[in-house]
Amino acid sequence: MKAKLFILSLMLLTSMTLLARQRDTVIVGDGYHYAGKWPEGKGVLYSVKEGLVMGEFKKAKPQGECVGYRPNGELYWGQYSKGKATGHGRLYRDNGIVFIGTFKNGKYHGTDTLFRKDGSVYIGEFKNGRLKNTVATYNPAPKNIADRKPDYPRIDHKDRHMSFLKNLELDWEARNTRLRRQAGMINPEFQGGTINDFTHWVNAQIDYSAISRMPEGVRTVIVEFVVARDGSVKEVAAVFGSYPELNDEAVRIVKKSPKWKPAELAGEKKNVRLSVPVVFEF
Repeated sequence: MKAKLFILSLMLLTSMTLLARQRDTVIVGDGYHYAGKWPEGKGVLYSVKEGLVMGEFKKAKPQGECVGYRPNGELYWGQYSKGKATGHGRLYRDNGIVFIGTFKNGKYHGTDTLFRKDGSVYIGEFKNGRLKNTVATYNPAPKNIADRKPDYPRIDHKDRHMSFLKNLELDWEARNTRLRRQAGMINPEFQGGTINDFTHWVNAQIDYSAISRMPEGVRTVIVEFVVARDGSVKEVAAVFGSYPELNDEAVRIVKKSPKWKPAELAGEKKNVRLSVPVVFEF
């Protein structure tokens, strides 16, 4: 067994608690949060820039039938390949327009039908997102055409997912504001290196022999701590984790950390709060 540790910016900590009941949660980067089986299986990928995608994942990317919500209010339900909308799908816009047809790399590609809110219907041939040929236009559309318009899909737990995404966006903006305010700060150092060196040190301290056998899978613990002005580590706490035994092990490791070189701003030593996600694999 080998534990993998990933460094996560502090802005995700609040958001992560909303998914504490999710199993096998993995952080994949700043502004991103994945909950589910990693890197393959069912899951939900949250992204500040791209929105969220729910469904099957392969090699950490959406694959097969998925549902995607975009920040501009669009909803795509259909086939994905290598992380892009590819294949047959339906695109719902918040202005009432619905597209049905084929997509390639996230763009209209093939014969697509557009249903407008006013009841008119447009059918065209697209290539790489560009209109190549108009097939037919109906205004109003005859009943046999209008009846093809699909209803807006009902998605389980949509409100919970969208609430989580909104919190992620707010936390991301707050993080950027903090970074701007901290411009010019010299980050704390661990044994002459960065927090990545601390990650390697923590990894070497994990004692699986002291942990009870658990079902196969990934378990995540987020440990928050303060590097004080004197270089000591204080206020160590597990802020995310569903298994007390793993929480205790992660906290134990961080508490025994050697002293750091503290952060500085304008020549003055500063306390800095950091976080370390510890991912246990069984």
